[in-house]
Amino acid sequence: MFFVNDQHYTLDDLEEQYTVFDNIPYLKDCGNKRLAVCMPDVFQWLALCLFVRKKGGSIVPIHPSVPKEGAVRMAKSAGSHFLLFEHIDSPIHLSDQQNAKEGVLVQMSSGTTGAPKSIERTWDSIETELESYVSVLSLTQDTTSIVACPVTHSYGLICGVFACIRRGAEPVILTNMNPKYVLKKLKEYPRHILYGSPALLYTLTSLVRDDQRFDAVMTSGTLIPSAWLAKLKNVSNRVLQQYGCSEAGCVAIHPDVIYSSEMGYPLPHLKVEAGTVDTPGEIIIYDSEKTIHTKDLGYIKNGVLSFLARVDDTINVAGLNVYPQEVEDVLMAEPRIEEAVVYKKVHPLSGERVCAQYVCSGPVEEQELREWCRDYLAPYQVPMEFIQVQAIEKLPNGKISRKRLSEGVLA
Repeated sequence: MFFVNDQHYTLDDLEEQYTVFDNIPYLKDCGNKRLAVCMPDVFQWLALCLFVRKKGGSIVPIHPSVPKEGAVRMAKSAGSHFLLFEHIDSPIHLSDQQNAKEGVLVQMSSGTTGAPKSIERTWDSIETELESYVSVLSLTQDTTSIVACPVTHSYGLICGVFACIRRGAEPVILTNMNPKYVLKKLKEYPRHILYGSPALLYTLTSLVRDDQRFDAVMTSGTLIPSAWLAKLKNVSNRVLQQYGCSEAGCVAIHPDVIYSSEMGYPLPHLKVEAGTVDTPGEIIIYDSEKTIHTKDLGYIKNGVLSFLARVDDTINVAGLNVYPQEVEDVLMAEPRIEEAVVYKKVHPLSGERVCAQYVCSGPVEEQELREWCRDYLAPYQVPMEFIQVQAIEKLPNGKISRKRLSEGVLA
């Protein structure tokens, strides 16, 4: 069925866990209930998810690192009847309101541009996504998905775990995120596809030995910096990238990434619109039931969807658009810069300005960075403000909120 770290769980183990659930009244009758789950036991969480789905109920995954009060708040905002916090024995009762809706998986939006919100997806829509995803990914049955990302999020849960099971393989879910342990597991499964965040993948490239190569690597969630992508491609047989959103799940897959902005080919069950290279536009997704305005800016060329920036993150400098990733790639090409983030601040008189935070491995003067940028960027793209930091602040999901960084005002 699947592994969690080194522990193997079989279909018999799953059926045994179902029997346990069926003997608990609030779980046995969960067909019209919405259960929020915040549990460290990955096997029990996945078993619950599959059980509730089988019963036609709804489930709200909450990352196990969320403290109790935060989990209660999230569960209430998602309209949950119960919160299962840490274990199933003492559910926290939240509501008796009847739920006439069909069963759904509730995902929380990333929160990079504002407060996270609940996104509902029916189990049928997830089935459609899985069928489409597996057909496009075209992995052999002996390719093991190594899932080194949270399985409370659709990237790890649907694309990493469910898709692997759908094609007849057993996923390996890692909760031990020590990079040396991850490399050890990859060696155990020579034919693999590794699901991870750009930050984790970059860390692994720094530790991998000369005698080890990654078979296939999938990146998603946020744009991988070009410098990181180059290092990853040097130690991988193939680097893939996928693009998606909470409302639709996975939208596009690139089977062999060359440029980090290339998200790939839209999945066959969706229609995707965007701008052109010369006139980028909002990425709009159409499925069988709804139209999704992503607020992402991109374009389609030769059937490949490319992403430039969140619409809200695009920086308008005197009528000219600056896309943060382009500036970040230039900064991170400077050998001493390990990580960088570019965002906007608003000057009360002159409008939006380009600003940057960076982490460096050695001393670097602001004037050096400014001159470096001037060699590769147009004058309006060069940051007005450089701030050196020990670490770039990230949200719990590993993403950077440029909105939060933008809240300061230039003097």
